[in-house]
Amino acid sequence: MSEAGPHSSGTVRRAVVWSYVLTGGNFAVTGIVTFVMAAFVPPAEFGVMALALVWVTFAQMLMQHGPAQAVVQREDVTDRHFDAAFWSTLGLATVFAGLLSAIAPLWARWNDTPQLAYVCWALAPVIVLNALGIIPDAILRRRMDLKRISLRVLTVALISGVLGIGAAVAGLGVWAYAIQQLTMSALTAAVVWTVTDWRPRLGGIAPALRDLRRFSLHSLSEVTAFFVSSRIDALVMGAFFGPAAIGLYRFAVRIVEMVNSVAAGGIGQVSLSDLSRLTADRAAFGRRLGQFVHAAAMLMYPALGILAATAGPLLRLIGEEWVPAAEALRVLCAAGAITMIGSILTPAVQAAGRPGVGAVIGWVEAVVAAASIVTVGVLMAEAPLSAQVPAIAWTVFAVQGSMTALYVWVALYRVLRLRARTVLLPSLPAFLAGLAALGAGLLVESLLPAGFAVFWGLVVTGCVAVVVAVGVLAGLDGRARGLVRSLLRRG
Repeated sequence: MSEAGPHSSGTVRRAVVWSYVLTGGNFAVTGIVTFVMAAFVPPAEFGVMALALVWVTFAQMLMQHGPAQAVVQREDVTDRHFDAAFWSTLGLATVFAGLLSAIAPLWARWNDTPQLAYVCWALAPVIVLNALGIIPDAILRRRMDLKRISLRVLTVALISGVLGIGAAVAGLGVWAYAIQQLTMSALTAAVVWTVTDWRPRLGGIAPALRDLRRFSLHSLSEVTAFFVSSRIDALVMGAFFGPAAIGLYRFAVRIVEMVNSVAAGGIGQVSLSDLSRLTADRAAFGRRLGQFVHAAAMLMYPALGILAATAGPLLRLIGEEWVPAAEALRVLCAAGAITMIGSILTPAVQAAGRPGVGAVIGWVEAVVAAASIVTVGVLMAEAPLSAQVPAIAWTVFAVQGSMTALYVWVALYRVLRLRARTVLLPSLPAFLAGLAALGAGLLVESLLPAGFAVFWGLVVTGCVAVVVAVGVLAGLDGRARGLVRSLLRRG
């Protein structure tokens, strides 16, 4: 069986809608679970889990951007390509899980955290469980058939979240996160196989694997570079800072990543497959890419502005021990606003068959980021938590901002041959809406009287920021204005 051909605009719209149902629902469930668990698990315990998840996350990136990405990008694929992608992905995951188990004691010693080895051993099966569902999920994304899986995956997130919260309330600390991760991976793998009729076969996959090899290797190089550059903080920080500093910083990163997964992640699940079918029509490719960037910006920029505005009361509500992460959270919101463009352009560059471009820039960023984080670590090793965490965030902001600017220029002008005005200018109203939300929220917070209840301070600040963001976006962006009118008529 062979799959090829462009998707209709209606198919793309439905896929985007269900993609946002999935990512938006996951954001709501995961966000609530993360905040509730943080109220019962101290930053140092969260830091241990963040250090263990470094390698699980890396494995997940490799699984999603190797052969799996190749079968989504490739114009013509057969069941043999799916078979080759499945068995190679599962084999790679098994090897990686074994390597993680072997290096766990060394990783724990590097971070001077003996408990870390046991957590890594507990999470090693997650790598294999995640790999079981990668190719069926890629097939659904290629067919843009996300409706069948969305509600099931959300149910899985809810069940695993409830178990994680229960374990956190019971005082299990870092093991509450481990229980949540293991449950989610196992149930997700089971669910994915219930919604696809494809089943892998053994034998005769060598020719198909050769077809996928070139794109897979470039894609793996790119994602490895992205991992090193984006996770260099966790890779290096343990040598200079304690688990508490790592936990505070990675918690702030986690919150921003959740916002990004909704805004850019929903687009990312369908953009590679769709843009890959438009590479022969440059004008249509440019228009569709501009639509993707605009849609992500309308969601992400106002959301980041609101999040930055409410960072202080939000973290105080969770617990005073999380307050030192407030400034870092605001800085990382700014970094997320910049890197969002790059995250949308990456599937476009891959669709154009040039994943090596992102790999080269990614490795440059990794080297620069490593040198910068080590420098900060040396200078700030003895500083208080309130100074260490923002210093790391500002360093990451500087590195990611400069490298994203370089990547955007190369992607648009050297690879895709598109005008920045066409792709980026429509996102300006959303960016201004985010800035306005931040300014309004900070102003309101500064005017609240001393002793004002933290919860109601969060509510007031958040409501003002939301109203300002929606008002500015609706006033400056025609598409957003139309959406607001439509919602008001339905109301």
